[in-house]
Amino acid sequence: MPPRPVARRPSTGPRLGDPRARVHIAPVGFEIERITEPIEAERADRVYLITRAERDAAAPFVEEVVRRLGSSSWPVEVRVVRTDLWNVFGVLAALRAIFENERRTDRNASDVLPIRVNVSTGTKITAIAGTLACMLWKGEPYYVQVSRAWYSGRLPRVDAVHDVVDRIDPVGVYTLRAPAPELVAVLEALERRGGSLRKHELLRELGLDRRGPGGAPAASPQAQHGRLRRRLEPLETRWGFVRSEAPGPRARVTLTEQGRVAVAIFGRAGPPLPTIR
Repeated sequence: MPPRPVARRPSTGPRLGDPRARVHIAPVGFEIERITEPIEAERADRVYLITRAERDAAAPFVEEVVRRLGSSSWPVEVRVVRTDLWNVFGVLAALRAIFENERRTDRNASDVLPIRVNVSTGTKITAIAGTLACMLWKGEPYYVQVSRAWYSGRLPRVDAVHDVVDRIDPVGVYTLRAPAPELVAVLEALERRGGSLRKHELLRELGLDRRGPGGAPAASPQAQHGRLRRRLEPLETRWGFVRSEAPGPRARVTLTEQGRVAVAIFGRAGPPLPTIR
């Protein structure tokens, strides 16, 4: 199920997709000040809180963060995005949808404010996914250091003061380049067919075995397999996105776990975009 952000406070600030809007993303675990203080310090225009879709023990913390931001002295729009915080594909899909809606997918765009992503809250999966998103798109991760945190027994609960924020540190990232479109097409073809195909099946799925006007193959079998080999080699040796068996038309090509993540990140169709109201 695609993530569906829910607006918790009408926005009177910059419109969705405004390149100068100050936008923050923060996964919500058992944190409050660790989320709210960076947002308050920057007076963000719009905030996306990522939380679990169901059976969420952190629900009281989400409600408290929304309440505190709702009582802020400036107009801030808060949206809650529900997905599986322990599923890297779900988190990446949610992040990609946000970056696309905010028109921050060009990492090198000038005169565009980066989306600020809190990678110190939520789960390890959300931290990894948030850092990846910033490498790929116009994002800027940060880590909120705390000197003390309060918990009540085994189940965390909301207190008047929960986390004592010490400082907010930027997280340095490098640009992560996407594979060429024809390489992404191979990954998508494998994903569509369950993650594994024989080479002759992959040729057909990619349309590399297409025929000419007279019905004869447009290229010889050797040429077809040569084209496929030129696509598979970088995916396997450079990226680690696929794994191939021994040479031959019936050898099987399998999508690796890294390849599945790559489809979630680079797939041309992308995740279904949430409805923004």
